Amino acid sequence: MITLKDVAERIHGDLIGNGLVVISGISGIKEAKEGDITFIIDNSFKKYLKECKASAIILGKDINPDEFKEHNIITTKNPVLAYAKVAEIFHSSSLKEKGISPSAFVSETSQISDDAVIYPYAYIGKESTIGEGAVIYPFVHIGDGVTIGKETVIYPHAVIYDKVIIGKNVIIHSGTVLGSDGFGYIWDGEKHVKIPQIGVVEIEDNVEIGANVTIDRASLGKTLIKKGTKIDNLVQIAHNVTIGENSIIVSQVGIAGSSTIGDNVVLAGQVGVRDHVTIGNNVKAAGGTGITKSVPENSLISGNPHMPHKEWLRFQGHLKNLPKLNKRIKRIEKKLQMEGDND
Repeated sequence: MITLKDVAERIHGDLIGNGLVVISGISGIKEAKEGDITFIIDNSFKKYLKECKASAIILGKDINPDEFKEHNIITTKNPVLAYAKVAEIFHSSSLKEKGISPSAFVSETSQISDDAVIYPYAYIGKESTIGEGAVIYPFVHIGDGVTIGKETVIYPHAVIYDKVIIGKNVIIHSGTVLGSDGFGYIWDGEKHVKIPQIGVVEIEDNVEIGANVTIDRASLGKTLIKKGTKIDNLVQIAHNVTIGENSIIVSQVGIAGSSTIGDNVVLAGQVGVRDHVTIGNNVKAAGGTGITKSVPENSLISGNPHMPHKEWLRFQGHLKNLPKLNKRIKRIEKKLQMEGDND
């Protein structure tokens, strides 16, 4: 049983109202029912209060709590962050028992923690290690010599090739492939000759990788995703790429081989990064940016090829005026031609 007081302590918020109210779930303000806790990000959500049936509401510090006297409330500096923490409380796992399903294939040479869960039809190859509390869902393929840390969750149909290293508290969603060959060939005069890709992929702690992501193994050395980085669905990361800590890589980003991405970088949707470039810490690239050369840290960039965001905005302003400019030039040319004919 979780009380409102328990929730307030978990999110370090200030409680106003009955702390003994039992909270059984979390929901949006329009869908909330008795027993739920909901949240209000800003004043625009107050219009839903009259019909709100939630037992408690989380408010931002900039919202006047006096307007919510009829409700139990918790005030906090960041209601969205508070929501994430409360949602984690009520994120109930469907796991009922631990251990290895008889329908899974696990090599006798692999080491599986007694607290791990291996669902039916998972495949685990030779000499792999799966840590305490890890969850391997059905139809996951784990190759030989793979290391998977504590509390890591791998969802159905993910493929982990040989010798991939995955840290603690990592989430890997369905359809993702880690450790596929990097795209490396050499032309011998008649055909493309494949360059063996004999490096590894390493995923550090607290990384989340979305669905249908591909992260290629290094040709030599490692492809490295550092701790805390979050990768959206449908991202391609090529061989020997390094992505720093706590970066955000949004859907449909493509990063070419041997590029280095710094810490706290944000690459918005459909950003393309060419090979062998370095992107500094705290860089933010707008959607569709084409990064063709190295980017200094703390930059905000846009466009293709990329440029400072303010410069790109000016460029867009000029681009919008091109039709008018074209008409003006034609008028001037016509006038000059008429004057020349008169001479």
